[in-house]
Amino acid sequence: MDQQENTPFQYNPEGSAGDAPDAEPSQEPAVARESSKTVSWQAPEFIEHHHPGSWYAALVVITAALATVVYLTTKDLFAAGTIIVMGVIVWVFAGHKPGLAQYGATDRGLSINGKLYPFSAYKSFTVLQEGDFNSVNLFPLKRFMPPISAYFSPADEKKITDVLGNHLPYEERQMDGIDKLARRLRL
Repeated sequence: MDQQENTPFQYNPEGSAGDAPDAEPSQEPAVARESSKTVSWQAPEFIEHHHPGSWYAALVVITAALATVVYLTTKDLFAAGTIIVMGVIVWVFAGHKPGLAQYGATDRGLSINGKLYPFSAYKSFTVLQEGDFNSVNLFPLKRFMPPISAYFSPADEKKITDVLGNHLPYEERQMDGIDKLARRLRL
């Protein structure tokens, strides 16, 4: 696709799987409402992954083994304790259930639960498929600012990306290494 670097791009996915009516997840429906230059929808804050008891058992064993190896090699109790605390944090994070978020895209920016992220702070966006939902990710202009993600039903992809495409260029991207690792670990 030809596009200039700083011009808005009308994103138009071809052959999108979002037209299937059975693509809706069983959690809560993600319904987009659209007006001339705005669209709003509801979707989970993040993708929930089921963790069986064996997953938690493996987490305990790996955390304990790693803390033991670090302590035996460095004799540093603080480093071993830090690894154990990190394991507890992962346990708590893995058990957290997603809430239902309110999303919206207007001429001013992307809003998530009432907080506005203005388009002027972002250089581009991309769409990633993550299970039953897709996510739109806005990439910031500032180097150390994190990207913003908003989940949506694949059926609403065109409405949402049309509004975003009027303000930001679409950039084809894949998941980065940290996201792939988190997905593989089912976090």
